[in-house]
Amino acid sequence: MKEHKWINDDTDEFMLSVLELENLAEARAFLGDIFTKNEIQEAANRWKAVKMLNFGASYRKIERITGMSSATISRIRKVMEEGSGGYGLMIGKLEQTTKRSC
Repeated sequence: MKEHKWINDDTDEFMLSVLELENLAEARAFLGDIFTKNEIQEAANRWKAVKMLNFGASYRKIERITGMSSATISRIRKVMEEGSGGYGLMIGKLEQTTKRSC
């Protein structure tokens, strides 16, 4: 995994608190208090773009559906290719969850 400049005791404590969340209701309560509605929506749109890029959607389609600029989508693609692997990790976990529930 790539080391990030933002990693410190405070960010680690925040990440550990997220790991303690046990269900969707707890996640909504905690993250809804921490982040603004716009920050949550932006993160959700980024995640939607990741999934769409993973399935081969065009930038134009992603722009139309999410309202993101092609520059933002390009940055997301770059992180998918050169980042810490977090996007790929979560895509894999969700695919496994989907397979188990079928």
